[in-house]
Amino acid sequence: MGTMNRITQARVDAGISANELAEKLGVDKTTVSNWESGRRQLSLERLVQIAELLSVSVAYLLGESDMSPITEVISASFLPTLHRTPVWLRSKGWSLVNTISGTLVFADKSELSFAAVQEPVFFIPPAFVYGMRGAGKALDVSELLLYERIWVEPISEDNDLSSELRGWYRPHGVKLVENEYGNSFYIDTYGAKWLAFKTSLSNSHDE
Repeated sequence: MGTMNRITQARVDAGISANELAEKLGVDKTTVSNWESGRRQLSLERLVQIAELLSVSVAYLLGESDMSPITEVISASFLPTLHRTPVWLRSKGWSLVNTISGTLVFADKSELSFAAVQEPVFFIPPAFVYGMRGAGKALDVSELLLYERIWVEPISEDNDLSSELRGWYRPHGVKLVENEYGNSFYIDTYGAKWLAFKTSLSNSHDE
């Protein structure tokens, strides 16, 4: 099954019409139709956007995997398409993809080259690893104040501290986010000390 057919299948599976997908992507329906039929080529940026909107992986859309859930392992060969995307490794936790340097960048500023990755890489860690975790794509810093509450994932090598601090937070003014226990993160440290998500892995806890 080709890339364009995979896009159509993923869209249908997600219950989204071509019009709805076009609206979410800020393009017209004809553009979506051309992508799905193969009459127009997709940029890598658009491919990643579509994968995120349809909750599938880029690998699935490209035909490299028959598994559609976004929780599947990411092929290391697709890391260059994921600039500034948070990914998770069992040994080191969260990192941000830097395609300019060809590395995964961790909270302690250490880096691991794409070629040196010797373990599975996930968009989302397997649910059994830590229980509730942020789900989907991390929010852009410009989106943080658009939501009444956001799920915060600390970027830390200290798993106990991360477990204690992760959870639902609310924006407090324009400088920080705060949870019900008084813990807070400053927005100017976003991406270095914490990441935020719209939802968590446990839908039963989402509003």
